[in-house]
Amino acid sequence: MTHLAKTLLTYLAEGLAPIRPVRIADVGANPIEAPVYEALAEAGLAEVWGFEPNDTARDALEKAKLDCLRVLGHAVGKPGPAVFNAYKASEMSSLYKMSEKSIGYLGHFRRHLGTEVEHQLDLVGLDQLDDLPPVDLLKVDAQGAEVQVLQSGRRKLSKAVAVIAEMRFYRLYDGEPDLHELDAELRAQGFVLHKFIRPKARMLHNSQNDRLNRRRIGSQLIDGDAVYIRSFEDRSAWSDEQVAHLALLAAGVFGSHDLALLCLDELAARANVQTLAAGYVSHLPQEYLA
Repeated sequence: MTHLAKTLLTYLAEGLAPIRPVRIADVGANPIEAPVYEALAEAGLAEVWGFEPNDTARDALEKAKLDCLRVLGHAVGKPGPAVFNAYKASEMSSLYKMSEKSIGYLGHFRRHLGTEVEHQLDLVGLDQLDDLPPVDLLKVDAQGAEVQVLQSGRRKLSKAVAVIAEMRFYRLYDGEPDLHELDAELRAQGFVLHKFIRPKARMLHNSQNDRLNRRRIGSQLIDGDAVYIRSFEDRSAWSDEQVAHLALLAAGVFGSHDLALLCLDELAARANVQTLAAGYVSHLPQEYLA
C-alpha cells in the first residue's frame, strides 16, 4: 500500500462510516504481482472472491492470500464444457491457444508455444454462483475470455460501479475476441471507459536487437488494464453506497482523484452537508495542487 493510498483511504473510511467493504470478484487472480486492490484490502475495506482454475497459480494464491480473500477454483465463462490450455507459465493459461502468426510478428512469447497441456473442464457463469453476492468491482484477467466472463455475470454486475478488465491491443491467442467486442459488452452493461493503467508494449524484433534498449524503444502495444466505470452522467439512480464505493475505488485502486472528489461532492449535495472534498485535497501531495 502506498503512503498516499493509505492516507486517503483512512480519511475516507472515517468520513464515510459506516460503510460495508467493497465486494470484489477477481477472475484470474494469479498472484504474479500485487493486486490493484491491495490498498483497499489492507485498509479492511474490501471483500474479495478470487477465481483461479490453474492449479499452480491457485496453490500460490492460497499460500500468499490476503485475509479478505476467498479462493475459488472455478473456471469462469460461458457455462458448459470447454478446453483449458494450461501453459508452463501459468499467467499465459487460457481457453485459447497462443497464435503462431502473432508471435511470429511480435518476436516475443516464443518459449510458450507448444507448452500447453489441455484440460477438459466445465465453465461456470458468475450468475450461477450462489455464494457470490452482487459485486461492486469486477477485476478480470482471463487471457482472452473477458467477454465470456462479463456476459456470464450480468445479474451479479447489475449494481457494480466499476470493472477493471485486461484489454488486448494486439492478439496473442487464436480466436480471442477483439478489443471492440469487450468494449461493446461493457457499454451494453452501462459502463464507460475511464482510463488505462499499466499498458504494456514490446519492442518488435529486428536486425538491430542487440544494440537497442528494449524497454525504451518498445512501441507495439500488447495489452493493459482498462478501467470502466458505470456511467456517472445520470447518477440520480445511484445509491449513496454506490457513490461512496466508487469514491473508495477511485482513491485507493485506480488513482483517479478527480473522480473521487466528484463522488464526494455528489454525496455532500444529497445530504446537504459539508463536503469531504476539501479535506481530501488537503491530503494530496504538493505536485497535485495548483
